[in-house]
Amino acid sequence: MRLNQITAPASDLEASIAFYELLGLRLIVKSPHYARFELPHGEATFSLHVIEGEVARENAPQLYFECSDVDFEVRRLKLAGVVMEREAQAQSWLWYEAWLRDPAGNAICLFNAGDNRRYPPWRIDPPPPAKNMHLVIRDGAYWAVVKNDGGAEAWRALQDRYGDYKASLGPFDLFALLALLEADWPDLFIAHQEKIRSFAAGAGRELEF
Repeated sequence: MRLNQITAPASDLEASIAFYELLGLRLIVKSPHYARFELPHGEATFSLHVIEGEVARENAPQLYFECSDVDFEVRRLKLAGVVMEREAQAQSWLWYEAWLRDPAGNAICLFNAGDNRRYPPWRIDPPPPAKNMHLVIRDGAYWAVVKNDGGAEAWRALQDRYGDYKASLGPFDLFALLALLEADWPDLFIAHQEKIRSFAAGAGRELEF
């Protein structure tokens, strides 16, 4: 299952469209009562639907957009006249975030969390295995994940092991490897994350995918 889109309420569609375009979203669908956007990264989309009456400001859904540089985005938006409701600051849950509202009053968080977005230290999964997994990037039809305890120098053995070796990354624990794949190779992450989880927990030393 994948999250396709989030739809937020709008009272003034044109004002809200302009706001979200300023944030960096790309308008792809528009009608008198509806607009839909693509995000700069990832597959999920975001949409607006015009409603009658006031948009709830308390006990209402909140919108989270991850940024590589929150401080830069805050400065850029302020120069464009956007008012921050809460300035950027580091939080105890290991996110760096700032808060603002769109023209309809929807609460928006601009944040950066790195690996802690999905894999915080208090995640309820069992602790990841040892930091010994290497991602082997190959010329052939398959890539591989290999358990090797040689640390950063393991690439030498991996290069000898694979005739189509191009590069290797690691060592990683399970969560760090999944975070890398999700960020840089999302199609591989979606297709193979469950196999990689099982491989990490098992006794096998090599997984091709």
